[in-house]
Amino acid sequence: MFTAPRLAAALAAATLVAVPAAAQSPEFRTDDLPGATIHRATAQPHRTDTVELTLAPAGQDGSRLEYKVHMAAGDVLLYSLATSAPLVAEFHGESDANKAVMFYREDPAASATYGHLVAPMTGIHGWYLANTGDVPVAVRLNFSGNYAVTPGVIELRPRPRETP
Repeated sequence: MFTAPRLAAALAAATLVAVPAAAQSPEFRTDDLPGATIHRATAQPHRTDTVELTLAPAGQDGSRLEYKVHMAAGDVLLYSLATSAPLVAEFHGESDANKAVMFYREDPAASATYGHLVAPMTGIHGWYLANTGDVPVAVRLNFSGNYAVTPGVIELRPRPRETP
């Protein structure tokens, strides 16, 4: 994968296509940048989904869950997550091949996160969400890209509340 400095150097060294004298901008082809994934065609159109969930107060059924989608390696997912109150949010993936788990982002008090993921492996990718407060938390997750909504929501048993 190209980093910004490597991509800039590759662009500077790329064989440029001759352009008429009247043209001011040089042209080049992505084929001149081996190893750079700039464009990738997909077999299916991208999809867009919005999921709205409510997490119960800490210690109750429904206070923790995971929301996962299935993606092939290299597929892209753009996302935004917004909540009515801070909650624990972990964004991670699990490989179909060996069940290895990779953590992408961990936030102990998320109320809004935005970003994109280029799936590093084929498998399920998504969020673990946990309400640690005393009131229900509304969650709105918007995402778009190439994925299957499988398995979707995975409910987890509540953890007992810790007492000091």
